[in-house]
Amino acid sequence: MSLPPTVLVVEDEPLILLAACDMVESAGYTTAEAANATRALSILAANPSIAILFTDIDMPGPIDGMALAFETQQRWPHIGIIITSGRWPLARHEIPADAVFLEKPYLEGSLVGALKNLLA
Repeated sequence: MSLPPTVLVVEDEPLILLAACDMVESAGYTTAEAANATRALSILAANPSIAILFTDIDMPGPIDGMALAFETQQRWPHIGIIITSGRWPLARHEIPADAVFLEKPYLEGSLVGALKNLLA
């Protein structure tokens, strides 16, 4: 039996991070967590089993979630990307190719649907 795919959830708000991880795990996936993009890059580099990056845009630190998404696409093109924000409505051309944008507050069904589509 194979292990469930791992989703790296990147969110600087602890309660939102917890809720997002609960949604992902309820859908049957494994989670890894990062509170900022710098930490997320370290986790991605050390963990080849990560299948999807789910990141907020607006985070503290030298790089934001959008820069993280583009860096992930460049370095690990096999990783699916879901980007979320409550402040930044984005057009298709503003995010990495094949990435999904979920506006906050997102519903569990929307997140789970995006995960399933990226892993299909």
